[in-house]
Amino acid sequence: MDFVVRMDVYNKLSPKMKAWLDDEIQVYSNIHHAAIQKADLEAWGKFEKAGVQINRMPLEDIPKWQRLATPIWFKWANKDKDAARLFKLQLDVMESHTVGYVTPDMYKGLKIDA
Repeated sequence: MDFVVRMDVYNKLSPKMKAWLDDEIQVYSNIHHAAIQKADLEAWGKFEKAGVQINRMPLEDIPKWQRLATPIWFKWANKDKDAARLFKLQLDVMESHTVGYVTPDMYKGLKIDA
């Protein structure tokens, strides 16, 4: 699900070929994303049919969870450079408009040191 090419090779491509390559990768990405979303929707039905009960955190508990969990995440992220790198990626997702569970004000004064 990745396309990797050395930058020196990519830079040798013509502008037309770069545009074509970028377009094709975008098309593949969109098709792949749609297939994952479809599979997720189908899986939910299977879970429900099997009697799996989904429990969601009550909205009033989310701020408590955020206050407690955020410093712990940073503590563990700072244990080594790989943990820090991976946590930074996860933090970006949690801060995204799609997920939105974390905002920078929630970790003011905390930083990734490793």
